[in-house]
Amino acid sequence: MKRLRQWFNELQLSLFADEPIVDAPAADDGPISTPTHKTRHVLLNNTSVPYHIERVKRRTVGMIIDHSGLRVRASPRISIDEIESILRGRADWILKHLNKPMHATPRRSFMPNLQLADGDTLPILGQTVRVAWLDVRQKFNPNTWFEQPSTLRLSRVADDKMEQTIVNALADILLMHLTRCADAYASAHGLRYRTILLSNAKTLWGTCKADGTLRLNWRLVFLDPTLVNYVLAHELAHTREMNHSARFWAVVAELCPDYKKCVREMKLFDLRAC
Repeated sequence: MKRLRQWFNELQLSLFADEPIVDAPAADDGPISTPTHKTRHVLLNNTSVPYHIERVKRRTVGMIIDHSGLRVRASPRISIDEIESILRGRADWILKHLNKPMHATPRRSFMPNLQLADGDTLPILGQTVRVAWLDVRQKFNPNTWFEQPSTLRLSRVADDKMEQTIVNALADILLMHLTRCADAYASAHGLRYRTILLSNAKTLWGTCKADGTLRLNWRLVFLDPTLVNYVLAHELAHTREMNHSARFWAVVAELCPDYKKCVREMKLFDLRAC
């Protein structure tokens, strides 16, 4: 529990899960979010553009364009004047994407039920895994799962601690997978990163800080390794290019040649429904 609380308090978010357009890398999107239901309008290149504000805990202003139009995510400390000044600075970009045709993409929740009895199954990194509650007292070692990935063997605990025990084990598995892959990427492509942490973000899959700290959403453990590795590659590419320029995407393509397919597939999963 202490470990999870630490993850939850260390969110640094930059890669949106379901928004097609993102501003600069975001930071500290906390769990509190207060949407502003009133529609505001800002004049962008002589065009009146409606937008909504979601007040969240973060240090930067994020812009999202989806089927509902333009949404702005910003701290309550940032004034409307400051927000609209930022919007005017990105007027061409906003208008370009607002004018793109939007096609609804069916989303699906991918979070399994984690209150699992002995013999129940759940997806882990693309595999269907059986849970086995054992009458032993020992610390979970993720190496044992990688050696025999068909079964997740856990020490039996009280009913009210089962879900947390499963989450902790899944986090250990994902962190080991990410570290192994990140080290392989770094060695093969001359990249350097500082460390990998896990987050509990509800809108973002991952982030990379300027100091090389990567944070990946712990729920990635339920997806296919190809997609997990794409998100990791995306964040590792930021260690070389802290932007989303053509140079950045060239690095992503070097790490994950099939990244465009992965981007499309990632849009099918709805983090907000978790």
